[in-house]
Parts: sequence; structure tokens; C-alpha cells
Amino acid sequence: MHIFQHISDDLEQVHKLINKNFLIRTSNIRDYVKQDFNYLYINLRPALVLICHRLFCPPNRQAVALAAVLQFIFMASQVHIKLSEDDTGHEKPVDIRTGYQFPVLVGDYLYGKFFTTLCDAGIVHYLKNMAELICTINKNGVKILKNPDLAITDPLAYNEVIRGESAELMACGTYLGADLAGADKAIKDKLYQFGLNLGMAFGLLSRGASTKQINDYVAKAELILKQLPSGKDKESLRDLLGLFATENTATERMVV
Repeated sequence: MHIFQHISDDLEQVHKLINKNFLIRTSNIRDYVKQDFNYLYINLRPALVLICHRLFCPPNRQAVALAAVLQFIFMASQVHIKLSEDDTGHEKPVDIRTGYQFPVLVGDYLYGKFFTTLCDAGIVHYLKNMAELICTINKNGVKILKNPDLAITDPLAYNEVIRGESAELMACGTYLGADLAGADKAIKDKLYQFGLNLGMAFGLLSRGASTKQINDYVAKAELILKQLPSGKDKESLRDLLGLFATENTATERMVV
């Protein structure tokens, strides 16, 4: 899969920044937590930031940093969400990366890195956006853990949880990527809605929702996409939406 091939150099800069922050003296964060790595897990959120920035001007150091920040937040949320609330941590796991203590610390460390990265890049004015995003992700992550049958008992509330847990992060990335590039409010709002609908589709897919539910959001994203400037960036977003045209089981393997 090479949906984001045209921004591979920019994504490489993002991953270099992330990997640099993974190093702690002689250790690496990956030594303490196990994560599922695939193409979309690694690239999707940073790519959305970069693409929405590229729609208006070439990416710069700040755009790369912003893309890394969104990935830090995503990775931290995934670490925390995989932890069971009833895990007492008394049983010693065979692999320390699948226990309780180390993943909690790693998640907190990754959340902390979003702040230092914002400061280093001179974009600390996005601190409030990121803090609110983290609160939203965590609040809705707790809701879904406490209400495992929510999709059946209250579908509307379930969709709101998916929005907070998954979709808002993508919407934030698309909106702020354009904002950093100086886009006007109207186009930023359109990109926010694109990211929101894309995030809903991926969030629902990852939790085994019906094809109809997923395609409703894909269709909304496609309508917004038609209003964006032509070029490779728009084509890559179209290809991304095209993933949902494949069998859901195949696409789901690429989604966290």
C-alpha cells in the first residue's frame, strides 16, 4: 500500500522526530510496550496533517512537528485503551510490554511528548486544542469500557463515543494542518468535517460496525472531498476513501 507515496519524504521526517523522542538513554520506548504496527497505524494521522497543510503551502518544520504531535496522542491513547481496567497488575506477565505498569508509564510519556514537541516547534498556541482532544479521547474511551453493549442499548450515544474516541483526532489533524498553513475558516471547517467523517468510518470499522453505517460516513466525506483543490493530495484522500470499497474484513486488518 502506497497511498501516501507522494509525501513519503515528509512522513520520513515525522518518523525521525518520533523515533528521536523514543530514545531514553540506552533504551527505546518500544522495549516497554507492545503495539500493532501497520501502514495506516503509522502513517494515517500524520499524513492527514501534512496533506491538509500541503493543500495551501509546502510543509515546513512546524507542520512536521504538528504531524508528530497527533501521532504521539494517537499512540498514547492506543496504549491506554488496550489496558483492562480490572487488571490488578499482580500477575507477572511473560512479556513486560503486555503487563500493566510499563504501558501506563509509556502512555503517559507519549502524552507528555506532545507538549515538548509543540514548544520546540514554536506552535505552543495549539496546546489548548491538544489538551481538549486528549480529554475527549480519554473520556470516551472510559465510556466504552464501562458500557460494552452501548452499540445495542443506545446507538446514538455509541456514535458519540466513537466520535470522541476516534473521529475527533482525525478532525483535529485535518483542521489544524490547514490552520497552520493559513487557510481561511470556511475551508478549515470543511476539512474538519472531512476528518470527522473519515474518523467515524475508521472508528466504526475497527469495532465491527455494519457496512451501511460505515458507508454513510464515507459518502459524506466524499462530498466534501469534491470541494477540495485538485492534485496529488486530493487523489491520495480519494484513494484512502477507496479502501472502504473493498471487503470490510480486508480493510479492517489495516485499521487499529
